[in-house]
Amino acid sequence: MSTGEIRSSNILRIGSSTLTELEEKVKALRTINLNVKKRRFVIAREDIKHASGEILVPKGSDIDISKVMLLKRHFKPDHLIKTFQPDEGIVLVSDMSTPVGIQFSMDLVTQVMNIGGGAYEAFIDRVDSFKEFAALYNKALFPKLAIVGYIPMQPERIKEELAFYQLITRTDPYIRMIEILHSQIKPQPIVPRMRNLVISPEDRDSWKRFILEIIAEYTKAYSIEER
Repeated sequence: MSTGEIRSSNILRIGSSTLTELEEKVKALRTINLNVKKRRFVIAREDIKHASGEILVPKGSDIDISKVMLLKRHFKPDHLIKTFQPDEGIVLVSDMSTPVGIQFSMDLVTQVMNIGGGAYEAFIDRVDSFKEFAALYNKALFPKLAIVGYIPMQPERIKEELAFYQLITRTDPYIRMIEILHSQIKPQPIVPRMRNLVISPEDRDSWKRFILEIIAEYTKAYSIEER
């Protein structure tokens, strides 16, 4: 994958799905919604019309499996459909109360913002803690992916962070999370058993691997086995 592709295209596939992707998503969400407090769904962002002009799915409609089957009778599997989901977004959990936290957090923000050439800015949130992250679940929109950056290594702070982390995973067992380590700033993980990736100033390719990992994790199909 080239730098140009990462910066210029809708690499995260936000706001659109092929008909094949839409079918896989809708089937997975039927099961996922039995196990979460925040319901996932897909709606049409525009009228989906037959070549004759007939509206098959009106704008704003919830797309369920029956509508997918209807669309399959009229369109090819790679037909692109403009969609909206409440779980389209990324949250960066990274404390900015200290100089070292600001440095690490802004590096993460800059790298993530560069995905799509800045087009995803509205879909990216940054919070200082898992406590603030938990508050995002009171909103209508919530992230698909969380990137965990700098958290001060203070025993009471870590205890609080892990408590809110557990609350989030109980609320949404399908949230995807990656913890980012740094060979100098943050050599040890905060969250036990969470997937992690190490950024190293000595390794010029570590940020590229970070970007590719974020894209792969964000765009992989929902699986009912994730929980």
